[in-house]
Amino acid sequence: MSRAIAIFACLAALPALSGCLVVGAAGAVVSTAGAAVGAGVDLVTTSKDEQMRKDNAQLKKENEELRRQNKD
Repeated sequence: MSRAIAIFACLAALPALSGCLVVGAAGAVVSTAGAAVGAGVDLVTTSKDEQMRKDNAQLKKENEELRRQNKD
């Protein structure tokens, strides 16, 4: 009798467990899509360090040009 109850309990739990698997798979897909979007955003945006390097390079160019103009 207890074996029948155990089998029944396993069969009764099967739909709930399959739902967990579906939710887990959907979560994996969403997290993978989120990672792909994040990587794409990183490619098209500029970090603070990158922007500072660009700004410093631009300032150096401007300073060099001013020095050349002052020498003439």
